[in-house]
Amino acid sequence: MVGGQAMDSELELRARALLVGSAENLPGAVRSRLTRARHAALAARQARMRYQLQRWLPASAVAAAVLALLVVFVPHGRHAPAAAFDPLIGNVAGVEEIELLSSGMPLNADQDVDDDFYEWAVDAADGAGGAVHATTTNAAGT
Repeated sequence: MVGGQAMDSELELRARALLVGSAENLPGAVRSRLTRARHAALAARQARMRYQLQRWLPASAVAAAVLALLVVFVPHGRHAPAAAFDPLIGNVAGVEEIELLSSGMPLNADQDVDDDFYEWAVDAADGAGGAVHATTTNAAGT
């Protein structure tokens, strides 16, 4: 086989020399026509490639957008978190909770807050604390 490869390269060299020699011996008009035909074929090939690119570009852009949306919105891993964000309706529970906390309303809205009770409890604690303090000072003898 090694001899076959040497013969191929020898054959290639002879064929190349014959083709180059015959191309140099062509008249100028024929050479010009061949050059123009080669340039026209290359331009047609580029136009076909551009048409194919333009034809498939919108479809590939849509496919890339769908893939990007899937990567962003499909939960990864085996289990989705309990309070996952739903892109169709939004995270409504989170928004409602934030609005409730920032509204200034009491957290238990169905019961009225009795401010008098809290004032009484504070006064009673202050009074009991003073009484306890007074009894401990009297017991100590001061």
